[in-house]
Amino acid sequence: MANEEPKTDKKPAEKEESGTARKRRQVVSTHPDGGWQVKPEGAPIATKRFKTKAEADEYAKILASKQGTSVVRKKKDGKLQKKL
Repeated sequence: MANEEPKTDKKPAEKEESGTARKRRQVVSTHPDGGWQVKPEGAPIATKRFKTKAEADEYAKILASKQGTSVVRKKKDGKLQKKL
């Protein structure tokens, strides 16, 4: 029985589930090519583009509620407008 591992009271470390994304707030801001965009905070690419800010807000709220996150709205000049 030389190959047996010693018994300890320590539990093995729980493994982090692979493929789970970190929850990030959804940001509504102007798109460089015009219109408005919704994208996860810190992401380089927009999830979706819209003609109006109202459409982008509505989509961001739905997306955020599904993901359990919040929405950050920015003004045309890029300054923070409101956190929802």
